[in-house]
Amino acid sequence: MKTMFNMRRGKRTLRRKIASSLSALFMTAAILITLSGQEGFPLDIPTWSDVFTYVRLKPVSNGDDNPFAVHFIDVGQGDSVFINSVYGCILIDGGEDGCGEKIISYIGALGVRSIDYVIATHPHSDHIGGLDEIIDAFEIKNVIMPRLSEINTPTTRRYEDFLKAVGKSGAKVIAAKQGAGYELGKVYMLILSPVSQSKDLNDMSVVARVSYGKTFFLFTGDAGSTVEKEIARGEYADFLRADVLKAGHHGSKTSSSASFLNKVRPDSIIISCGEGNSYGHPHNEALQRMEKSGADILRTDKSGTIIVSSDGESLNFKTEKE
Repeated sequence: MKTMFNMRRGKRTLRRKIASSLSALFMTAAILITLSGQEGFPLDIPTWSDVFTYVRLKPVSNGDDNPFAVHFIDVGQGDSVFINSVYGCILIDGGEDGCGEKIISYIGALGVRSIDYVIATHPHSDHIGGLDEIIDAFEIKNVIMPRLSEINTPTTRRYEDFLKAVGKSGAKVIAAKQGAGYELGKVYMLILSPVSQSKDLNDMSVVARVSYGKTFFLFTGDAGSTVEKEIARGEYADFLRADVLKAGHHGSKTSSSASFLNKVRPDSIIISCGEGNSYGHPHNEALQRMEKSGADILRTDKSGTIIVSSDGESLNFKTEKE
């Protein structure tokens, strides 16, 4: 499967560097264009790459050589995130029923044959609907999911199919527990929630922070403001800081509270939602809070699949659509 991706933006530090060099860039471009008409000058018409090289300002690289990448796969109104690294890989959610084939093709195109950790954040169909097919298609080593009480354990066909696939896979099943940590070489994953039982399945979402070097990613499933406050006031509050935040509940107004965003202080926020979805995600109230935080906002309904790669120091962004 071949998909064209476009570069979007890097971290704020890189943007500041680019902004401070714009005047030099434009001046250099003018000089190059003038010189291009002179005899003996090697360039006919300078490209932006030529201009960047001339002023020794490196543009955002495509990240293809980075050893760690997070793929926010466009699955419409749902969630599916694939974390791929030279040390191993993690899949968080599998979109709605019918998304499995697309995700299998996408992951397979990366040369992946086995997945170290599959996280089913919570048993709603837009998160676990495609997981049964995915689990059948790959060697799955571990499955992390919330431990549900008898009262809030769903009886849906989607959840039943998921559980059957997990049982058939032979994977080790792990109940998500706050403070539990998992290592894949230089990749580290820390579980931050669920902390306690809730009747709201969204608030049973597995919340995890994944780090590679000095770069941090926070994945929140559909957790709402109640869970956000619970984590922010607890013993793991200091582990909320992240460079990239996957917005809770597809950008719902019940998630991404101002106090939570102040704790996370993300440089970038990724919203996974479907174009023209009937829920109105992302909600304007949530978007306003995100914009006020100063973070860059990217959406799968507008940008398609979004890839954020890391060399352990800085982040590179690519998007499927302009």
